[in-house]
Amino acid sequence: MVVSARTAGGDGVRIEGEHRFSLPRAEVWARLQDPGALRRAIPGCVAFDEAGAPGAWNLTVEAGVGPVRGAFAGSVALADLEPESRYTLRAEGSGRPGGVSGEAVIALADDGAGTHLRYDAEVTIRGPVARVGGRLLTSTARTMARQFFEAIERGAQAEEEGAA
Repeated sequence: MVVSARTAGGDGVRIEGEHRFSLPRAEVWARLQDPGALRRAIPGCVAFDEAGAPGAWNLTVEAGVGPVRGAFAGSVALADLEPESRYTLRAEGSGRPGGVSGEAVIALADDGAGTHLRYDAEVTIRGPVARVGGRLLTSTARTMARQFFEAIERGAQAEEEGAA
């Protein structure tokens, strides 16, 4: 897992990272499209419901960056899908601690028997959470991304063990 973040200008942050899965690419792709797998994997997710269009969901997440904590309500949508290769994730949310909006390009490639995932995101942060600072934002992004990807993989392994 590699994650880096840097200021993109103004109140924007650019976050890049990668993760290696032991799962085949078709399975990683399917799990990244599965609302149940997503709900279980998103750190702090308390609600995850279809928004009416395929690949679009409304969600509520309880999260924090350092001392700034709260619930965020928002939406997530997948666009520009190239099955098993790449897609764009668009997200926005707001709550008492501020707001966030952004877009990430997710790319998948074979990595031996597993999958190599790369992402590149531009995120705009508003309100009190934006005043926390770059290092803490980077650390939080790293932790949440790691938790998400590890949960996706654990979910797949648990299903395999349950089926065996």
